[in-house]
Amino acid sequence: MYLELFNKDILIIGCGNPLLGDDGFGPAVIRSLELQDVLPGGIGLLDAGTSIRELLFDMLLSGRVPELLVIIDAVQVSHALPGEIIRIDVDGIPGNKIADYSLHQFPTTNMLQELKASCRTKIVIYAVQVADVPEMVRPGLSLPVKAAVPRMCDLIRRWIYGKDGLSCDRELPPC
Repeated sequence: MYLELFNKDILIIGCGNPLLGDDGFGPAVIRSLELQDVLPGGIGLLDAGTSIRELLFDMLLSGRVPELLVIIDAVQVSHALPGEIIRIDVDGIPGNKIADYSLHQFPTTNMLQELKASCRTKIVIYAVQVADVPEMVRPGLSLPVKAAVPRMCDLIRRWIYGKDGLSCDRELPPC
């Protein structure tokens, strides 16, 4: 059961729907990390699919939260190229997006801010700029987003296996 993951020091969560093209980036990153890496015991991996809101709600109610949440998602912004990985600060998300419950926005911003404030959880969000999110079911990532999966995994690996070792206080690298 995923509640055990709340006891980890670090929880890496992949968000998105793999049946909707590039929206499946987060789950693809988690799957790749699960297949390729043996991670230290203090790190958990979770493919949250489209249930991030429910997951964070459970986390808030449980009172057990990781020291660090790393959220991997897909985004559509005007200032990035398809496949570009963007680091997003929870405090930097515009106010008009805080209550936005679209699957292709950040449906959990208010809960993330609550976790950060009341539970003192550090939160890092990495998102890939999508090339295409179809309106109807069409599995599979576009070429630029597919190429971003190993880059995202490498970024996480560099941080985990860095010369100083794993630390919740150490900054994750920029994209």
